[in-house]
Amino acid sequence: MTINLGYFRWAICLLAITFSSIAYAQQPSTNAVPAPTTSAPSTDATSSQPNPSADSLHEIIQLLHDEQYDTALVKVNAAIKLYPKLGGFYALRGSIYSERNLFPQAEQDFQTALQLDPGNIVVKFNLVELKLMQKEFDPARAGFIELEKDPDMADLAAYKVFLCDLFAGHEDVAKKELDTFNDAGTKPSYYFSNAAWSLYHKNIEDGRSWLVSASNIYTPIKNEYYASTLRNFGYLPLPQPVMK
Repeated sequence: MTINLGYFRWAICLLAITFSSIAYAQQPSTNAVPAPTTSAPSTDATSSQPNPSADSLHEIIQLLHDEQYDTALVKVNAAIKLYPKLGGFYALRGSIYSERNLFPQAEQDFQTALQLDPGNIVVKFNLVELKLMQKEFDPARAGFIELEKDPDMADLAAYKVFLCDLFAGHEDVAKKELDTFNDAGTKPSYYFSNAAWSLYHKNIEDGRSWLVSASNIYTPIKNEYYASTLRNFGYLPLPQPVMK
């Protein structure tokens, strides 16, 4: 079975926002405010490069959105040649490789992106997610536990720890984690952990009910953050309900 890594689509969206901000920030300003340099290519005399335009970045993002991976890969490869110090392009290429199940190439590009932008939490998450997708549950679990320290990632990372335990067959541990989500409530992890538990135990209709509840509360992209691993492991899409 081919695994479709739908998770990386939301990561691509976040990277697109980052790139667009960089591109626009580096355009000449009438206010003469210095552009941020933390993620920009080097601008010394020996390595000065033009900045990527927002239009070219959006073109790549649109190709990825339309699942035109071959064309997107050609354009990203060209961009990397022009901007070898801009880590986001390596992250984009890593996402394309991930969609193609080319995990070693994806990991190499994500590692390069992280070397160029050590604080990029999305790239860190992608690297750990690669382990989960390859069913390397122990290293994935350890990585997600580390990511729980980031406030913006804490709930999603805790949910992924639960999935690592559930899919690895450690149901006793996963059940305790499920109870913790139930006690907390009112977070995406509450709905999706219960959905995952139900689907894992072949209770399709109960799982569907949890997913519907989540879809009525959270945005589509936030739902995809949590649902993607269920999709990757074959639990989604759900079969159509039987009409009575």
